[in-house]
Amino acid sequence: MVPDGATFVGSVEVVLQPSDPDAIVMYALEIDGVEGPYRPYTAPITLTEAAVVRAYAYHEDALTGILARPFIPVAADAAAFTSNLPLIVLQSHEGAPTAVSEVRTPFLTIGRDPEGGVTSLVGEASAAARSGLRVRGSSSSGFPKKPYSLELWDPVGEGDNAVSLAGLPANADWVLYSSHYYDPITIRNAVIYELSNRIGVYAPRTRMVEVFLADRGAPVGMADYIGVYALTEAVGVGDERIDVAKIDPTDVAPPEVTGGYVFKRDRLGTGESGFSAGSGGGAFSVGQLVYVYPLEPDVVPEQRAYLTEVVNQFADALAGPGFVHPTTGLGYGEYIDVASWMDHHLLNMLAKNPDAFRLSGYVHKDREGKLIAGPIWDFDRAMGSTDSRSAQPTRWDASNITGDTTFMFEDGWYKGLFDDPAFRAEYWPRYRALLDGALSMEQILDAVELYAGDLEPAAARDYARWPQYPPRGGSFASERALLEAWLADRHAWTVACIDDPTLADPMDCR
Repeated sequence: MVPDGATFVGSVEVVLQPSDPDAIVMYALEIDGVEGPYRPYTAPITLTEAAVVRAYAYHEDALTGILARPFIPVAADAAAFTSNLPLIVLQSHEGAPTAVSEVRTPFLTIGRDPEGGVTSLVGEASAAARSGLRVRGSSSSGFPKKPYSLELWDPVGEGDNAVSLAGLPANADWVLYSSHYYDPITIRNAVIYELSNRIGVYAPRTRMVEVFLADRGAPVGMADYIGVYALTEAVGVGDERIDVAKIDPTDVAPPEVTGGYVFKRDRLGTGESGFSAGSGGGAFSVGQLVYVYPLEPDVVPEQRAYLTEVVNQFADALAGPGFVHPTTGLGYGEYIDVASWMDHHLLNMLAKNPDAFRLSGYVHKDREGKLIAGPIWDFDRAMGSTDSRSAQPTRWDASNITGDTTFMFEDGWYKGLFDDPAFRAEYWPRYRALLDGALSMEQILDAVELYAGDLEPAAARDYARWPQYPPRGGSFASERALLEAWLADRHAWTVACIDDPTLADPMDCR
């Protein structure tokens, strides 16, 4: 009934045409967050400023549709802007968020995708929605170039609105990821997520995009260009993301209470208390566990008790004599999907992620299922980034640089897993086979090409916009070469360690 939205210069005419020719159409304009009165639609609507066109159609007292679509004006100085990447355009009548907060600033969001390899800033939207934007991240939130969490809202409120952005599967929750201080090429997360998906382990899908952000009601101009971002699926539950059963507060008995759940090892967020479990009687230090799904306020006591007990049983089995639970008689493999824990570990190892497992260390569990490690998340400090802990491609972990790092064979539950000869006997052959297969250098370089191959023109604009983060060696090409060289050295060193016949175990490689 309503066009999908658009960016425009000067003015735009909006034509409303319901699928039912006998329907009566009513519309209203929302400008600067204020919704005007509804009136009958009789002629095209001319817009000269940012607005949301709201409309509904009815016939014989039956409502046949209700929609809301944003239209965003573009200033003359940006009218000719083009890119070979998808564009995300954000516009608000309020000031843009500048610090981490759980409160979201209302924005209009329009996506523009390439046509014939070129994306124009001005034109009909490929995707459009009302939305809420907030700054996200820990250390990265303090940098001039902010990373954002973007939530797409439904037409009539602030509920979820699943929309496809930049050709990725539709969802309401997205991350506009940037950590230039550590990752001057912006693709480290995208590359390792791609490799994870290639070995058959879901990781958030990513597209590189260029972003404009205009606030305080102004048209979008070149001053609002904020550069290259990695548009990334937020970690969340769904058929196209973490595929676990939905759980409600009424699910308090088996089998419903058994899942699905998502939690992580991480710092607590605002207002979170998390839960403690899995120490194995003091054998493992796992720190605070944080609810991801359901969110902590939605977790009822029966679900908290169940999830705590499952994690405790896993850890008690892992710490028990012969890696068997002292009471139930079950081995730890009855509680976890062992293969997923291997793959999660080796992906972090390949990237030499200095914060692996202990920060953004996700685990999920489906109904009546086992604990599954993952998805992987947050690799901006890995793979030879500017973080000195991952600078050298040798050594399994970064302990030769600083103690503030993950000890890959000793951290949390992995300490128990690598104490088990049976786990190691499966882990190293699995890793070695992948290094010749989905994690071969051919595959790794192909993943780099997938994200870096068409990024150079946009990267030059990004470096000009953010001169605080100059590329090492002076160019995007030099940064790409550094990444590829580090990955090649890491791959070769890892193969040599696993294949070294003089070692009792590749863990001993130094």
